[in-house]
Amino acid sequence: MIDSVDIVIPTCKPEEQIAGLKAEILSMAGMPCRVFATCLDAAAARNRNAGLDWAETAIVLMVDDDICKLPFGWAKRMVQVMEEHPHCQMASPRLMRFDGRFGIMSGLPRNDQRGCEVLPARELCTACVAIRKTILRFDEQYIGSGFEDNDFCRQLAKENEGAEFICIHDLQVVHRNEMKNQGGKFWEANQAYYRKKWGLQ
Repeated sequence: MIDSVDIVIPTCKPEEQIAGLKAEILSMAGMPCRVFATCLDAAAARNRNAGLDWAETAIVLMVDDDICKLPFGWAKRMVQVMEEHPHCQMASPRLMRFDGRFGIMSGLPRNDQRGCEVLPARELCTACVAIRKTILRFDEQYIGSGFEDNDFCRQLAKENEGAEFICIHDLQVVHRNEMKNQGGKFWEANQAYYRKKWGLQ
């Protein structure tokens, strides 16, 4: 049984702007943890990789800087789900909006589920996820943000034929979905690169 977990905040924001989130993570985790904010003035993929390179635990949690309202025991619950599902490569809480509506989540076909759902699309938004430690890294050819998480999911699925991606519907967190450096030229360039890389054109 895993008794501690490393938690990464991949962010381009300075450390002082992440202090509140770090405090919330530590106080609400429900289990021993270390928290590291990358704070690199760089693209999302580079920040995510910096966090993965720092992390040492078998399961790593990744929490974007626009996540809030973490319920007590959220980290413990995510680790438990990963332990209970040995083929699970990535698990996420249900992302919500501030007004209580369901938030946008890639790979999720509907919103009426309960408990844990293994997603047939084998894809998750990486806004708040548990990832099994792997040698795989986010592709740093993606600029700004966007599509680097879709790409990473595809890498995991390609390397693990039986890989499972799970949404924990009974664990809910708020995602402000700030979409930093994601629109316009970032979106167009990343989408084109993603499609070309995976033969989707």
